[in-house]
Amino acid sequence: MAFLPYSRNLLSSILNTANRKIGMRNLMSKQLVYNEFGDPLHVVKFRECSVPPLGSQDVLVRMLAAPVNPADINTIQGKYPVKVNLPSIPGNEGVGIVEDIGKEVKGVCPGNKVIVTKPVQGTWRDIATFNKDILRVVPDNLGVVEAATLTVNPCTAYRMLTDFKPVKEGLVVIQNGANGACGQNVIQICKAWGVKNINIVRNRPDICELKKYLECLGATYVLTEEELRTTNIFKEKKIEKPSLALNCVGGKNSLEMLRHLQHSAQMVTYGGMSREPVNIPTSAFIFKNLSFHGFWMTAWSEKANQADKDQMINDIVNLMCENKLKGPVHKMVKFDHYEEALGNALSSKGFTGCKGVALPCLPAIPGDEGVGDVVEIGSHVCTVKPGERVVLSSRLLGTWRYYGIYHERDIHVVSPNLPLPEASMLSIAPCTAYRMIKDFLEVKPGDTVIQNAANSPCGQCVIQLCKAWGINTVNIVANHCGYEAVKNRLLDLGATAVYTLDEAEELTVFNTSLNRPILALNCLGGRYEDIMLKLLERDGVIVYYGCAFAMPLVKQFLRCDATFCRFHLNDWDAQASSVEKDVMLNDLVQLMVIGKVKAPVYEPMELKNYVQALRNTVHCEAFSNVNYVFDFTLP
Repeated sequence: MAFLPYSRNLLSSILNTANRKIGMRNLMSKQLVYNEFGDPLHVVKFRECSVPPLGSQDVLVRMLAAPVNPADINTIQGKYPVKVNLPSIPGNEGVGIVEDIGKEVKGVCPGNKVIVTKPVQGTWRDIATFNKDILRVVPDNLGVVEAATLTVNPCTAYRMLTDFKPVKEGLVVIQNGANGACGQNVIQICKAWGVKNINIVRNRPDICELKKYLECLGATYVLTEEELRTTNIFKEKKIEKPSLALNCVGGKNSLEMLRHLQHSAQMVTYGGMSREPVNIPTSAFIFKNLSFHGFWMTAWSEKANQADKDQMINDIVNLMCENKLKGPVHKMVKFDHYEEALGNALSSKGFTGCKGVALPCLPAIPGDEGVGDVVEIGSHVCTVKPGERVVLSSRLLGTWRYYGIYHERDIHVVSPNLPLPEASMLSIAPCTAYRMIKDFLEVKPGDTVIQNAANSPCGQCVIQLCKAWGINTVNIVANHCGYEAVKNRLLDLGATAVYTLDEAEELTVFNTSLNRPILALNCLGGRYEDIMLKLLERDGVIVYYGCAFAMPLVKQFLRCDATFCRFHLNDWDAQASSVEKDVMLNDLVQLMVIGKVKAPVYEPMELKNYVQALRNTVHCEAFSNVNYVFDFTLP
């Protein structure tokens, strides 16, 4: 995605008029600035500032385009390992046209197209003054998008394919995150160099279209994460095992890749989209002689000599000018509409850099979920109409109020037949349950899922979704008063079996008529976790979420065969496309409308009685018997 400043002709006229005024300079620059670290949508502000006089080593550049990268977002949040002095103008990449130069500048002339080669120079502005040493002249016929995005992802792909294994000699490359900007560059460079490549992507509703797109770029094979586990392309000798693996995901995804590597292969990690560690079996070091490396383009640039930098840029520019290397899928956004670009980068096209939880800017209105009827819309809104019922699909927007103003990207239209309790609690517990059942293992009808905290809102949703899909559930709840009522409630929802912690511990073997569970959903840890690990089927998957999300995965040694994963809905939201979100919400709404998924046990309450709700809401929902819902329809 790129920013597009205002009219070139208008700006040129302003510049020419200003330059004709001898001894005077009155240029104004539109720029984005942040004075503190935090949520980009809150801390980034639009400013119009005067452009200082040119120094002898400076170059005045009229910016054409600048992309919004995950690193830009992380830098604004203060989570990127680069020192930034505040206030600061964001933007690490960009392309522009030279309008004027300082007295001592050589090799750069007015009218040249130039790119910014050093990060943290502030490219999110329409007119900028840069030192000549951080600019590089590029050919006029180089595309604007290609030039604007040249110095990060293409260079990262180039270096990883050059510095670790001699891939040009016929070696095979495998990578995950293949549909990302860097992944697309890896594919195209491999095609240009005649290198076979295997590309791993997450499954999604439009997977066929994505595969076709990547194959058109030059992908030899495109596999989903599930297909990688069962593929026969190596056994059937359709392609040699890879000697180089490029990892930007981590977690179980990277583990699956390394299982297919050649002896003495290398894995290069340059990102961690799953926010899970790279787990390396000891056998990979001892018996396969695999080696593992990290790569960061900024660190390489600081140490590399100018000759290597020039060679790399020249090779990449030549590939781009020959139309062998294209810019990533993008959307051009007017500079004045910068909030749209930031919003998209934070929600579905980028990563927030926050692990586990997201913190609001204060003061804030609490409330993450809610349902309401649209009263009025802005003149440019096209996705909703007055009178439609909508739920919030984004977090931290404040639902504990009678009227709220929200962006149309943050709401989802639902059926008017959807009951209010189900609608008001749609976007967290049901979505968490849906994703955990869908994303970590192919759970089929007749299979068994085991979970603790089964009486929690998420646990109740797991039970109902599994029943709707023909999946058995073994449910463990805390030993507390009212257990029989809790048990009967869960059985009525569709639970196959319900046990207290003590009852479950007495199950020395899984001796029921059910199949042994293949998926375990762990919200509590401790003894609850031990029980599930004891009962889990061989090669099963255990997912940590809720209160257990931040727990160290120290019990992997108890079940070396099992796969240990973490899940947080915020992380999924940051990565998912709008199509994926819509498919999930529509599936859930359909099940709720026909009564197959009901709201957790709740008590309606007027907003003015919020103190009672806060006092009686326990810290861990696994030990809660009732949930409170602010009902704005109460008289």
